[in-house]
Amino acid sequence: MPGKLSASHRQALSNIPGFPVLIPSAIDYRASEEPNRVILTYPQPGTKQFVDVTWGYFTHAVDKAAWKFDAQIGARRASSDPVKVVGVLARSDVAYMVTIYALHKCGITPLMISTRNSHAAIVNLLRLTGSVALLADSYHKFAAEAAVAEVGNIPIFDPASLPGQVLEDRKPFPFNLKYADECDNPGVILHTSGSTGLPKPVAWSTRFFWHQTFYPDKYVGKYFGSSFLSTLPMFHGSGFSLIRASLLWLGWKVIFPDPSKPVTASAIADICNQISPDIVAGAPSVIEEITNLPGGMDVMKGRRTWFFVGAPVPPHFGDLLVGEGVHITPNLGSTETGQMSVLEPEGRTPEDWNYHEIRPDLDTELQSHGPTPDEGPFELIIFAKDGWKPGVVNVTIGGVEGYATSDLYQRHPTHPRLLKHCGRVDDVIVLSNGEKTLSRAIEVPIEADRLVQNAIVFGSGRAQNGVLIVPTSEAASDPRDMERLAKFRDDIWPSVENANSVNPTHSRIWKEMLLVASPDVELPRTDKGSLKRKLVLELYKDQIDELYAAMEDAASVKSPPLPEALTVNTFTVYFAQLVNETMNKVVQPTEDVFELGMDSLKAIFVRNSLLSSLKKDDRTKDVVGNVPQNFVFSNTTTEQMANALALLLETGYLGETGQESAEEHTRMINEMVAKYTKEFPTHEGLDGQDTDGEVVVLTGSTGSLGTYLLSSLLAQPFVVKVYALNRKGSSSSKQRQEKVFAERQLNAEGLRKEVTAGRLEFHDVELNQPEFGLPDTIYKSILASTTLVIHNAWSLNFNWSLSTFEPVHIKGVRNLVDFALSSPRKHTPRVAFTSSISTVGAYTTGMVPEAPLADPMVCMPHGYARAKFVSERILAVAAEERGLPTLSFRIGQIAGDSVHGIWNSSDSVPALLKGCQELGVIPTDWVPSLSWTPVDTVAQTIVDVCMNYREGHGTFHISHPSPTPWIDVVPHIASHLATKTHPEIKSTSMREWVLRLKESGHSPETNPAIKLIAFFENSMNGRGVRCRLDLSKTKNLSSALKEVNAFDWSTVDLFLNHWKGTSFLL
Repeated sequence: MPGKLSASHRQALSNIPGFPVLIPSAIDYRASEEPNRVILTYPQPGTKQFVDVTWGYFTHAVDKAAWKFDAQIGARRASSDPVKVVGVLARSDVAYMVTIYALHKCGITPLMISTRNSHAAIVNLLRLTGSVALLADSYHKFAAEAAVAEVGNIPIFDPASLPGQVLEDRKPFPFNLKYADECDNPGVILHTSGSTGLPKPVAWSTRFFWHQTFYPDKYVGKYFGSSFLSTLPMFHGSGFSLIRASLLWLGWKVIFPDPSKPVTASAIADICNQISPDIVAGAPSVIEEITNLPGGMDVMKGRRTWFFVGAPVPPHFGDLLVGEGVHITPNLGSTETGQMSVLEPEGRTPEDWNYHEIRPDLDTELQSHGPTPDEGPFELIIFAKDGWKPGVVNVTIGGVEGYATSDLYQRHPTHPRLLKHCGRVDDVIVLSNGEKTLSRAIEVPIEADRLVQNAIVFGSGRAQNGVLIVPTSEAASDPRDMERLAKFRDDIWPSVENANSVNPTHSRIWKEMLLVASPDVELPRTDKGSLKRKLVLELYKDQIDELYAAMEDAASVKSPPLPEALTVNTFTVYFAQLVNETMNKVVQPTEDVFELGMDSLKAIFVRNSLLSSLKKDDRTKDVVGNVPQNFVFSNTTTEQMANALALLLETGYLGETGQESAEEHTRMINEMVAKYTKEFPTHEGLDGQDTDGEVVVLTGSTGSLGTYLLSSLLAQPFVVKVYALNRKGSSSSKQRQEKVFAERQLNAEGLRKEVTAGRLEFHDVELNQPEFGLPDTIYKSILASTTLVIHNAWSLNFNWSLSTFEPVHIKGVRNLVDFALSSPRKHTPRVAFTSSISTVGAYTTGMVPEAPLADPMVCMPHGYARAKFVSERILAVAAEERGLPTLSFRIGQIAGDSVHGIWNSSDSVPALLKGCQELGVIPTDWVPSLSWTPVDTVAQTIVDVCMNYREGHGTFHISHPSPTPWIDVVPHIASHLATKTHPEIKSTSMREWVLRLKESGHSPETNPAIKLIAFFENSMNGRGVRCRLDLSKTKNLSSALKEVNAFDWSTVDLFLNHWKGTSFLL
């Protein structure tokens, strides 16, 4: 049966004649010696049955693929031919393995690209390696095409197929290359993880292969001929090494998991129960979950050993397994060096499982990072030996090249050859919000200053970075001389600013965070004269703690007092002063502070200053505890901050809780509707003033939907004029529109031509002001010609209350209604409003009709939905009382466009998926189904309906006609979200997901889902949108919605690949 081993498989393999040889020669020899030996087994696609593959079938598949690649790419038949690199971007399965060895047989070097790489990473790897072709399977064809489009002039081909079960007409592919000529050429190219930048290629030669494959028999003898389940992808260094060693040296039968499904704990347990592998290799985080399954510990105990690779084993987990009698083998290696530890250290007790023995055939050195040369921790350095050298060389000592691993170890107290990993000397600092700082990128520009000898960045686990500055002997001064210290900081500040200019904003150094070392304190240094970072920072621990405490107090000292009159207008001035001082620039009330350079550190400072101001004032000190952590992230303009603070002081809390009673929910909506439906003006248009063609007022044209609405309107020949009305920003509306057109790959040049021709005009407006804040002549000109208003301008903020939306948004809707009723034309303009499915999200009696609904209880209980509901009612009442033709579009989830998959990462869906990736879990009950509708389809549907509906009030629904159950899509999405930190994205409930999000401590920069906690909380316990929309009326008026493509995996992948390509998702 598949998975079981015969007695012959327990015997060691014979030596390969002429060893060392090239990989294809080794494979051909093994196949000729034992053609019927089963070497692989994999799950038959679409079934749970496993298929065995012998050496004979495997080499037949390799030869077949080699002929194919030779015809497509061209084989290297002589060592005089230049090295040829071909990228491979595909799922890790048996076909992938065939592909790699077929390329070997063609003399071609495979570049093994992780399928988790971003678009930028793939492009960079292809360029750095000079790849001449790219092999991509159907699951990654889109990402491949996008990368090749940027790199240029690289063909894309399919990888090899799965091995067949027939050996007829076998045609061996000729292979004549020799080890002596090829051994130091790159045999395969892997790449680093990219944790500190874009991934870098790392080449392994054939000499490197065999160096990593050989282990002394005394360490591995008992495992010869085992069956081996590898859950690691082959583009991972350990995954590739273990499988190669299994086939060619250890005689292990390799078991592959189903590549179409995530490698979860339950999937591993199922395979173990079905075909009982002797050995399993995987990441600790995945394997740990097996112990939580029913019978999981029995699964663990049933294996001869468990290889842990990719990350350190958590001590508590290792101790648990050893205590239960489970045999474990922690592995030590890296892409740069390959395998570094022996598999079974002689004499190591089970209790010392977390100690490693470095392979005795390696030339190594342990360099002390402790107080003395004999004390740890020690950094492991691997040196070149006997013609072999590490894949990356970053140090030369005594004329010998080597690789300093940056890994720190402590010796075993009684067995000094055994080492335990205890940390890193990497120059990466992880802040408390999860952001990473490359300390040397800050230190080097500062150390270039003539007054600075050394600089050490600190900040691990803190909210911000600081720098310890060691002055030169000439610049050193008494640390008690505050005046000289202040002058020294001023003198070196240009160098610090230079460092700030070339680093991310979250890494910025503030002047208050410069700590100057005292000349009276001798700093510990290595024999080479470099500072011992850890020991230096320990010396200055107290001063660093005092610096952070002083920084927190600084917000209290600098915070301005609250104004005498506590009003929205005075609060706007207050926040303008606070933000201007924090950012050192003048910010307008409606400008998004994050677009102008606000970062998480400055946002924390603004909030702390606000808290200090509130504490100092007896009128406000009672609400200090109700200012949320995400205050600035949820209110991104000083105007919004002012409105939020006014609401806080009025109600005692910020925003609605979503837990208001039905009576309160109904009351607040009905009162707002009544307030804004009083005394509509009466239309008194003149006869004979209507003209042919549409003149359209479009609000919010620079947003995502607005951009496609504008593009669609300009494509209609019967639209003779478009007035694009937008709120004032830091740049003109026209500049912002051109920028977003270019970003969305729309016709930006055509846009400019329409402006030049006078068909398109941009105007900055305030819709809540009389005549929209426009000059009288411009307002009257627009009023006299407009035939259609499409009101799309709206803030997507789920943290706001109904009252927060009132002064700008709801008042703006009423002003647009008054604008239309004041038209001098014979017929009033039609007014269309882009509403939301959330206005009917609580509808429970069947399918939601395409009709106005007056009962507030159908509306979701949060400010965004309530404000949209009120706006729908304003239009419906205006139609009923004044005959104004109005259209309300209840729109479901708007996705990216259908061509490129470009989807704003600030929307709720990408925020949720990024949250899943950061938390390592995904909710299975978020929504009943996916109805993502491409934004260009939504825009065209709105335009279609607006041009075909002209009288009374119409309500229309826009959502994907063929939704897909969310639960069916979760595994596919989860597989795309897996990262090195979270190799398995686990399933959970929405309630648990939100709880983890709240407790994560993540910043909105690292995890944007933090900004939408209130919105996601409404998805718990069925409080999210669960209704079904009737689309029949809309589909009758719009072919765009009726003909939208069916929802499938390619639709999901289109958007996921876009977010990965922009590095929003990892």
